[in-house]
Amino acid sequence: MSSLRRLQHVDRKHLYTSLEARIQYLHSFLDFNSDDIRALTLGAKYLRPLLPSIVELTYKKLLQYDITAAAFATRSTSYSSDLPIDETPSENSPQIQYRKLFLRGYLQKLCSDPSKMDFWAYLDKVGMMHTGRGKKKSLNVEFVHIGATLGFLQDVLVEAVLTHPRLKMERKIAVVRALGKVLWIQNDLFAKWYVRDGEEFAAQRRNPRDEREGFVNGKCVVDLDSPNFSGGEDSFTPSDIGSPMEEGGCPFSSMMGKLEKMQVDKSDIPLGHPNIG
Repeated sequence: MSSLRRLQHVDRKHLYTSLEARIQYLHSFLDFNSDDIRALTLGAKYLRPLLPSIVELTYKKLLQYDITAAAFATRSTSYSSDLPIDETPSENSPQIQYRKLFLRGYLQKLCSDPSKMDFWAYLDKVGMMHTGRGKKKSLNVEFVHIGATLGFLQDVLVEAVLTHPRLKMERKIAVVRALGKVLWIQNDLFAKWYVRDGEEFAAQRRNPRDEREGFVNGKCVVDLDSPNFSGGEDSFTPSDIGSPMEEGGCPFSSMMGKLEKMQVDKSDIPLGHPNIG
């Protein structure tokens, strides 16, 4: 007699009308559990001091391509400064400095408590923001660039964890696995605003409120002035520390060197050219 499998029921409509139901399903499918939350809490102590470097790496990458740099050439609805907008943005452009501030806030949020629904509501709002929904002026970033940027961020974060001189390998594995799950859930919370799946339920969907960046339902969830932003050596515990390695080195030194060598200008052969092997 064959054993009967008990299938877990997933209400399709709820996936498209309730953020809580969608997050619950993704947590279950990816087996995102208390072990992952503990790993992320641990990893946050070590990643926070590296966030400024991660931001710099990310914007070096985004500004290497005209198609991604173009997204910063127009004023977004949240960019209310009187500073000028550069037609060809550089790392020192006013709007790039402004966007770096909010990327730091976003990464800070990734290093916070994922057991709170505010955490996932913020990631959902980040997804909506990039489609221009609910805004007087659109910030429209095509999904191909969103996916590429998330992939780049995951690569940088994984390198930061795996090359950290103070973490045991078992801890590194746990942090990398947990980070991967969070970033793939973030990828889904971007995709839900781009794809047409479930559009028959659009009228019943509860969309995030149109409010300032860093706020969810009137509550500030990203505080760049938080004392927890900087991390620090006092966060280390003996059980986390592995074998000693060379101190004082930047975990991104090799990647930074590669990025500095990559210069994209008008003389370069465009991506997709038939002569590229």
